[in-house]
Amino acid sequence: MQVGELVKLAKWCKNGPELMQVRDVGFQHVKALFLGGPKLGSIVDVSKGNIFALEDYDEAMRKHYERR
Repeated sequence: MQVGELVKLAKWCKNGPELMQVRDVGFQHVKALFLGGPKLGSIVDVSKGNIFALEDYDEAMRKHYERR
């Protein structure tokens, strides 16, 4: 995951699924900017386990729900 990359918040998150843009990458968290929804324009810390590259999103959600 890199700064500037468009990502998507997981469906199971309070504000998910939502399009975001990576602003900073830390060890366990990513600072990401909401690009839509009620938090439009807000920058928040997101756990790396709750945010996925757009091309990986559908597969990540499928795997998550299969494990249940």
